[in-house]
Amino acid sequence: MMLVKAGAPVDSMIDAIVPHLEEGDIIIDGGNSEYTDTNRRSVDLEKRGVLYVGCGVSGGEEEPLHAFER
Repeated sequence: MMLVKAGAPVDSMIDAIVPHLEEGDIIIDGGNSEYTDTNRRSVDLEKRGVLYVGCGVSGGEEEPLHAFER
C-alpha cells in the first residue's frame, strides 16, 4: 500500500516500483487520488499485469500521524 500525496507523486512512486513488481502484484493507492488518475493508472498497469486499486484514506498521508491526538 502506498500513501503519498495525490497527483504527480503517485506517478513517480509507481514509476519507481513497477520494475520490481511481478505479474499479479497489487498496488493499493491510499492517497485520495482523483478518480480520473485512478482510472488511467489502472488501465496502464493492467497492461503490465499489475492490479491498481484506488482506496483513498480520509485525511490523506498526514492523518495517521495525528490520529491518536484527539
